[in-house]
Amino acid sequence: MAELPEEKEIIKIASDAIKALEKEGKDYRPSSADSAPGGLLDFSSLEQDVILVPDLHARPDFILNLLDSTIIGSNVLEALAEKRCTVLCVGDCFHTETSGFCADRWKKAFYSWEEGKSDCPEMREEMHDCFATILPLMLLKKTFPENFHFLKGNHENILNETGNGNYSFRKYSNEGQMVYDFIDEVYSKKVINVLDAYEKLLPIVALFRNFAVSHAEPRIPCDRKEIIDYKKNDSVILNFTWTDNGEAEKNSVLEQLQLLDEKIDTENFLWFGGHRPVRGKYALRQNGKFIQFHNPTQMNVVHFHADGSFDFEKDIVSVLGE
Repeated sequence: MAELPEEKEIIKIASDAIKALEKEGKDYRPSSADSAPGGLLDFSSLEQDVILVPDLHARPDFILNLLDSTIIGSNVLEALAEKRCTVLCVGDCFHTETSGFCADRWKKAFYSWEEGKSDCPEMREEMHDCFATILPLMLLKKTFPENFHFLKGNHENILNETGNGNYSFRKYSNEGQMVYDFIDEVYSKKVINVLDAYEKLLPIVALFRNFAVSHAEPRIPCDRKEIIDYKKNDSVILNFTWTDNGEAEKNSVLEQLQLLDEKIDTENFLWFGGHRPVRGKYALRQNGKFIQFHNPTQMNVVHFHADGSFDFEKDIVSVLGE
């Protein structure tokens, strides 16, 4: 059976990440009305290389390959340590999502779960991949709090709740409930609670010099204060994490940009997200203003250069073979 981390290790690493999120700099993460970390990361004055990472879905090799890569002209991990680059992940850490092996594994685990066996070899393999992905992400947040960031996606819902900006989740089987039941059986409520606390501190929108990012396509425009005070309104969180293709209002991205900052030159501004898979490197929506770049069979990242330049063909690059 796949080896899993010990409960005390999960709790320690998650608690450290929570502390880092709670102490985010107010210069780039404005506080909400209740003085908690707000839902917006504002890096509009940042002048350094930025790497955008799509949905991870329990792919630990993805983040390891990225850190070891030289896609910015030097080693990414070294650049993070020297505060020469910023890495932003668009969300969705848990739940493998590729067809074939992963889908078959979920289906086998589902049969066991239906028989009352939450802990089975297939779920142990799945949870090994999940923890092997999330724990390094949390360590990166603790180690490089100003330069490594992770947005909330629709899969950041360890409680499998409907409410608080979440919907319960299922795709190949009943993944959301199966993960909850597994952790509840193999570990304890302490692990569930600490993962929930971590998820609920994640921001939902990031603004940079000439682009913005959210997990999903903005369905309707929300003003800046609504995003910062995202905990007050479930629909604001859902707006940036659950929008399906074709659900967004016409020109929602353009209007959203104007509400974020009226000084934005919308003609030369882009909005990036994942959530729905694409074939190839990217797909364009909203008249080319919204770019989806989550290909679950590849390991493509977006690289914005320190001078703000970006080329669709050259700067959406793979770290799969590095």
